Amino acid sequence: MVSTSHCNVPANSFQIFGSAKLSQRKAVRIQHLLLFAAALALTACATPPQVTTEAPAKKTSKLLNIPMVPVSIGCLSHDGAPYINAFYVQEPFSSRMAGGLSCGGIVAAGYILPKQWQPGMKVKVRWKPNGRDWIEKTTTIRRYERAGNLFAHFFINDEVRIVSSLPYPESPKHPILESLTVAPPEVD
Repeated sequence: MVSTSHCNVPANSFQIFGSAKLSQRKAVRIQHLLLFAAALALTACATPPQVTTEAPAKKTSKLLNIPMVPVSIGCLSHDGAPYINAFYVQEPFSSRMAGGLSCGGIVAAGYILPKQWQPGMKVKVRWKPNGRDWIEKTTTIRRYERAGNLFAHFFINDEVRIVSSLPYPESPKHPILESLTVAPPEVD
């Protein structure tokens, strides 16, 4: 073995095309160039591709600094509508859903609602009528002056309306009377 300052290489291993011998110094140089080329090729494969398109601009919300309040949530199954085993209502301007089991009581769920009604407050409502699969619909929260408890009103034909009200559904001051059997028109 011939020893160099860089590596130990057998003297007879430096043959190109079988017969021509190179000097040991040239062979070490070629060996280093090949190692450098291999390392360069491998690191080129490991680099992430360059982004050639710009990322879409983040949409800013038009609803900044809206005072919000936590309210309780409940539901009412009007005459003719099926018994509701469970229900959930999406919070406005959020993907969080809050709800409860069956209608007839109030759940202190900490549903977050704007203190004052805002235009375009559409929410997703999911509910499970007795003996049926889940139903999901989108509806508008009716206009309110002051935030109160949130009530989901379920009607025949799988109709749902959402109101925020201080008076409970039994009160004549509630926005949707308990005696209704058909869903009132949806309003913005």
